[in-house]
Amino acid sequence: MSHKLLNRFIFFISILLLFPNLTVFSNNVIVQNYSDFNIIQNIHSERFEGYNLFVFERKSSVDYEIINRTLVISDLDGNLYIKRELDSKGALANFAAEFINSTTILYGDGNGANLWNIYTNDTTALGVYGHHDYEMNYANNTYFTLNCYVIEINGTKYLFDKIVEYNQNTEIIWEKDTMDFVNISQWCPFSDMESGIADITHSNTVFYDEEDDSIYLNMRNTNTFYKIDHKTGEMIWALGEHGDFVMYDLQGREKDILFYHGHALEKIANNTFIYFDNDLHNQTDATNLHSRIMEIRINIETMTANISWEWIAPIEYFSGWWGDADKLPNNNRLGVFGTHSHPNTNLGARIVEVTEEGNIAWDLSFAPVGSETFGIYRVERIRFAPFVSEPRIQNISKTEKLVEWDIWYNFRSKTEFDGSYKIIIDNETKKEEEITFPKYWKHLTVNYVLEELTIGEHTIEIVVMDEAGHLSNETEFDNSTGILTFSVLINKGLVIGLSIGGSAILVATLILIWFKIIKKKRIPKK
Repeated sequence: MSHKLLNRFIFFISILLLFPNLTVFSNNVIVQNYSDFNIIQNIHSERFEGYNLFVFERKSSVDYEIINRTLVISDLDGNLYIKRELDSKGALANFAAEFINSTTILYGDGNGANLWNIYTNDTTALGVYGHHDYEMNYANNTYFTLNCYVIEINGTKYLFDKIVEYNQNTEIIWEKDTMDFVNISQWCPFSDMESGIADITHSNTVFYDEEDDSIYLNMRNTNTFYKIDHKTGEMIWALGEHGDFVMYDLQGREKDILFYHGHALEKIANNTFIYFDNDLHNQTDATNLHSRIMEIRINIETMTANISWEWIAPIEYFSGWWGDADKLPNNNRLGVFGTHSHPNTNLGARIVEVTEEGNIAWDLSFAPVGSETFGIYRVERIRFAPFVSEPRIQNISKTEKLVEWDIWYNFRSKTEFDGSYKIIIDNETKKEEEITFPKYWKHLTVNYVLEELTIGEHTIEIVVMDEAGHLSNETEFDNSTGILTFSVLINKGLVIGLSIGGSAILVATLILIWFKIIKKKRIPKK
């Protein structure tokens, strides 16, 4: 058995020992038929390779009873690498999941927030309970969530929310009441109710920005999201139906309302946000039913907000609730239209990746299995290690070349993580440096100057490591190796002149460097 096969065998056995109740699926690992899924999948060349992290809900379409909920990491072909069965208490919207570092998932279940290290299988219940969202504050090592409460005004009961922040001892150290800046006059004209109570806010996203210690809060029922100063608790501005901005659609037309009952607000760059617009209770046309992924760019000086990009899904994707939207490193957008059913089709949850131009790059839909249907609240595209672009070559001089790479972290992080890289030429490390991975899945560019080398074939490679030791060259994806082979040749046929006496010919040697990118496929190191 080769050394590589032996290491792979040991890895698989270790995974099975660590996770005795875990089902591991991969074309490289253990291939099994997962009869619980009925996947309809379309593969396109422009998709961003990786894995999907999500929680799916299986429900009976006969009696609407929830059969089970499962946290999974799957490849883009629908094969499961990791799955963890969860309880079925409460709403699926309380079961969001995301990586908070390269080893650990923060996820919700019927008992509240949890941390799960997928490598050690250690699980920690945080003792924090809320609805719709759990958000880590990396600056303080604390956690935000949303708590709802009922208040009676003039004999009528209304439902509002509070943003609540808990420390490691599960003590409340900060909170913000939405009633401070929202009132009952802003109730949706379609009279949204929850358990027979007028649901004023229905907050569903808390996004913490450590850069300026602020919180972005999305409220579904007011068609508005808000920026809140974490230090003072003051609302800085609001954007939407009850906001402070003059708003414009993609065509530059002014709009009174920009989105309807949306989800999954995220900051992706300075003054730019991505958002999932459900298009439920559309006050212009209630029959429109076109959910969409959209990006909004704001200008604080002019207090204007413009839709800068959008993908309006066909009616067969319409999701009146749930939903998610992310921007990927290749500028594709990933969205989940997650409801158990959609108009004009029998399909359940649908995950879609679209290009910058609005073409579908990849999609995966969950067809019913008998009377069972599938729903998904949110989805995250991830990798298990950092990854790099193919190397780029630039001329510096006749004998020097600049080799350049772009580096990305493993997933769409909301904070910066430390890591390192090393440049290897012909199996010898030439350069090592510490780096900081940018947040929001932005890239970091590094380079190396190739000076004059000996004649012959050479290999230059970059290996990037994250904060937990995962290496970029131990991934199965082609664009994560950063390896370049090149040949240094000599051309002696160039005569540049004769001496005055004619006694000697001066021959110049012209160094020619030929480059070829070598791609290698490897399995992910977990």
